[in-house]
Amino acid sequence: MTEHSEPENADSVVDAKAIFALIVIFVVSVVFWVSQQ
Repeated sequence: MTEHSEPENADSVVDAKAIFALIVIFVVSVVFWVSQQ
């Protein structure tokens, strides 16, 4: 049972990192766009 839960936790970590990466890219893009104005 414990081995079955590990992949789920890994998927959650991957999803969290993906969302975090998208947020970082979005924030950097906005800051870059504003600085160009």
